[in-house]
Amino acid sequence: MSEIITERLKNSIGKFVKIYLENGFRYAGKLTNCDDEFTEVLDDVSSSYKIIKIIDIKDVEVKEDGEDEEMEM
Repeated sequence: MSEIITERLKNSIGKFVKIYLENGFRYAGKLTNCDDEFTEVLDDVSSSYKIIKIIDIKDVEVKEDGEDEEMEM
């Protein structure tokens, strides 16, 4: 499953994402970087960069081009 999430994240750099973690936390913001172990998000709430281990990610939502300006949080 993490391979699918990794590829989805790598293809979504520069887009707005919501990342849901296994522990119940959620981060929403612009995806700025991703490799095979970690991803980096500019968090909308704290306006700081969050580095997240990909193995901790449960689900990802990606705002595709043409969707509403803001995703509901």
